[in-house]
Order: sequence, then C-alpha cells, then structure tokens
Amino acid sequence: MNTFFSWLCKVIEIKLYDMFHTDTLRHRETARKVVELINKEPKSSRTTIDFCNIDFASRSFLHELLNDLDSSRKMAFVNISQGVKQMMVIVQKNIVSMVC
Repeated sequence: MNTFFSWLCKVIEIKLYDMFHTDTLRHRETARKVVELINKEPKSSRTTIDFCNIDFASRSFLHELLNDLDSSRKMAFVNISQGVKQMMVIVQKNIVSMVC
C-alpha cells in the first residue's frame, strides 16, 4: 500500500474497557455493539480493538465478535491478556471446524 493511500484510510480504535466500563465481557449483545460500531465505518478503515484492562471475555462474546466481523476488514487486536488469548484460540478453532 502506498503512503498516500494509507494516509487517507481512517483509523478506528475501540477501547473495550472505556466503551463498557467493565473488565469482564460476557454477552453476545455486547459483541454485537462492537461489530455494529465497526460496520458503520468505511471498509477501508483500519480498526484496532484494544483489550487493555479486560480480564475475561466469555466464549459467547468472542464467538459473536469473531464470527460477525467482516474478514475483509483490516483488523488488529491489541493488549490481550493470556486468558482472553486462550479463549480466542478455542473459539477460532470451533469456528473453523464448524465451517468445514
């Protein structure tokens, strides 16, 4: 990607703790709010989802989030705790096996 184009891309940062004021993300509805926020932005946007201060994310939350995000979008997940990372791996394996 050339420098001019990357300058034109909108950068979106979603800080989950600031958005929901909790260190625990449990519900599918919560994930849907994140997905809806991302989907309102142009597909050319670069999105960062920041898990700073999030100690727990349920399987339901992560499944909804990862399953409903458009895979063609430029996404980054940052500041993920080890526990949340492990749950993400479990969810991603289940999503892949469900598709096959």
